[in-house]
Amino acid sequence: MTSGGPGDWYRWIPEQITARDYEQLPEDFCRTIEVIDGHIVKCESPSRLHNRVARRMAARMEAARKPEPCLMVETDVDVRLSDVPLSLRRPDVVVYRRLHDDSKLYADDAVLVVEIVSPDSSHHTDTVEKKAAYAVAGISVYLIVFLTEAGDGIDQIEEYRLSEGRYHLVGLHTRRLTLDVPIPLDIAFGDMTTA
Repeated sequence: MTSGGPGDWYRWIPEQITARDYEQLPEDFCRTIEVIDGHIVKCESPSRLHNRVARRMAARMEAARKPEPCLMVETDVDVRLSDVPLSLRRPDVVVYRRLHDDSKLYADDAVLVVEIVSPDSSHHTDTVEKKAAYAVAGISVYLIVFLTEAGDGIDQIEEYRLSEGRYHLVGLHTRRLTLDVPIPLDIAFGDMTTA
C-alpha cells in the first residue's frame, strides 16, 4: 500500500484488504473498524454506558482470573477469525489463553467474548452476524449484553455455550451475571452501570 502524502493514506485502501494491507494501516484507524472477508466495516463510537459496562466487566473478570493465570482479559482488541480472506472482529471484552509473545490474537486462543448491544445500531450485527462468526471460529462462550432502550442500564445478558459447532442459550441473566467458566464471576448489573 502506498500513499501520496501523510494525510491521505485512506485513499489507497483497496476495496478488499489483505492481512498485509491491514498491518500497514494506522493503529488509531484500525481501532475504529472491523474486517469481514477482506472488507472494512466502520464501527460506530460506543456510548459512555457501553464503555463503562465493558470496562467494569473486564476489570471484574481480570480480578476473578487469579486462580487461572493462564487466562488474560482485554477490551477492544482485534480477534482474528481468519487470515485469508482477512476477517477480524473487536469484541467489547475477550478472555483468551495467555500468548507467549505479543503476537496476533486468533479466535483459537479466545475462550469467551462479550458484545454489548447498542439499542439503536448493533442489534443484528451482535445477535446474528457475530454470533455465527464466533461459533464457526470455535469460541466456547459468547455473552450478549443488552442495554435498556433508555440507555441507562442493562436489560439482560444472554449466555451462549458452543456445542456441536453452534451456540446454545444456557442462561438468561436479568439482575446479575453469574458464570462458572471460563472464569468464576458474580456481578450485579448495577455494579457495571452506576456512574
